[in-house]
Amino acid sequence: MQIIKKSDNSYILRLDSGEEFIDTIQKFCEQKGIGAGWMQAIGSTSDVDLAYFDTKSKDYDIKGFKEFLEIVTITGNISIKNEQPFLHAHGIFSKPNMETIGGHIHRCVISATCEAILFMDDGDVKREFDDKTGLYLLN
Repeated sequence: MQIIKKSDNSYILRLDSGEEFIDTIQKFCEQKGIGAGWMQAIGSTSDVDLAYFDTKSKDYDIKGFKEFLEIVTITGNISIKNEQPFLHAHGIFSKPNMETIGGHIHRCVISATCEAILFMDDGDVKREFDDKTGLYLLN
């Protein structure tokens, strides 16, 4: 990953082929001490696991896609979960026939490139486990 530009409250980043999106952004936030923010990205992947949260079972149904996909958009937020930066991201991906798929991003390996912008806020936003939903909610 490369920092393309930094301003007072944002970074423009480029992820390269083979980098895993979620892990790379979380490690970057840990290194930079970022505990609150918002991000957007575009690019491509050839290996992505998308998830759908089942509110009855309180668990994620994860499906893998091992094919070339354009990243139409990824959007998400950065918070602190279990004392570590946590990226909660959803994405929409386009197949060669222009059909789209989307969901919660569990894992996304970049194929050609990914261009992202990360907007930071002061301090931290924390997540805490909620028994009712089975999710770590912003608190």
